[in-house]
Amino acid sequence: MKMRLINIATILSFVFAAGGILTSSAQEKPQDTTMGAAQAAPQPSAQEKPKPKSQGTVYGKIYADWYYNLNDTDYSSKKAVTKKSEPELTRVYLGYKYDINEQFTTDAFLDVQRVDPATSATAAFDTTKKTVGLTFKLDDRYFAYLKTAYLSWKNIFPTGTLNLGQVPYFAFDVMEGFWAHRYIYQTFMDKNGIESSADLGAVLKIAPIDLLKITVGVTDGEGYKSSQDSYGDYKIAGGVQVNPIKDLTLYAYGDWMPIGKTTDTAQSTVALFAGYDIPDMAKIGLEYDIQMKQKGVTDHDVNGLSLYGMYNIIKQLEVFARFDLASSKSDWNTALDGQTIIAGVQYSPVSKVKLALDYQRFTPKAGSLTSDRIYLNGEFDY
Repeated sequence: MKMRLINIATILSFVFAAGGILTSSAQEKPQDTTMGAAQAAPQPSAQEKPKPKSQGTVYGKIYADWYYNLNDTDYSSKKAVTKKSEPELTRVYLGYKYDINEQFTTDAFLDVQRVDPATSATAAFDTTKKTVGLTFKLDDRYFAYLKTAYLSWKNIFPTGTLNLGQVPYFAFDVMEGFWAHRYIYQTFMDKNGIESSADLGAVLKIAPIDLLKITVGVTDGEGYKSSQDSYGDYKIAGGVQVNPIKDLTLYAYGDWMPIGKTTDTAQSTVALFAGYDIPDMAKIGLEYDIQMKQKGVTDHDVNGLSLYGMYNIIKQLEVFARFDLASSKSDWNTALDGQTIIAGVQYSPVSKVKLALDYQRFTPKAGSLTSDRIYLNGEFDY
């Protein structure tokens, strides 16, 4: 039996070897180079040539600033200011976008920032006041968050685009695009913790006509820094943008999210915006935002308005100003309630570089002290 197996293997090896020789001979056979042969051989057309593989795109932004504190006393603690001035690299955004084909695109975006978490606490006894105080040690390193990572499905049906994953959220994207100075100061809803700029879920955008854009979404409602809550509640939201005339933008947004076991503690949000933009010259925007039962707490309502405008002296030089007024029901949110004033000038030597000199003042509703700072801000795109 052993000999028989050896013989079969030997025969098979000869067969494969012979086949290899014949194939090699066929491949090595010289081609006919006569004109007739050249004309007879089919030539690939330009349409049949394979398309080059789609390439991804790296993009991002860098936010940096330097400030000088005009006050000697900190308005929040009513103690001496610990930092009179400071240079800051506040944020670095890094994204990668890849076009799978004309219909599908993947996009991932990292948010790098310094969050200063406390790594240790030291207790000390004050013999004079006979109290125990805590001194915290902060970690000043930069931390990276996965802000967005999603699939964009274009033309899922005519004029419809579906984003799936951890997606850019749409609550204040119209306002942020109109304000266009995120590197200087956040939009009202972002600054006051009303909505997040990214969330996990699905967002569908529809543009049935040029003057109308409709956005609906179902997300976990926790933003991009937290996972789903223990109740598994979801946020249902919708937004409508209308451009009745070329330079006028109107936008309305609303959402609803149950928090807890009953709908009595459901959180809801409404935002309204109107903006008028004269391209390359001036624009003005006004928004009003309100959130009821924030975090599911009864009577924890916050609301406010934000008014901002810009004027181009020349193409590269712009002056801008903004006024915010924030308040809460029964003044429960005193840390953020108050008035904010921002005014400054922006210089943009090229499209991807923005530099600003501005003044920022916050006057809290509770207390007599204010925060007054002079800023140098920068935004650098890549």
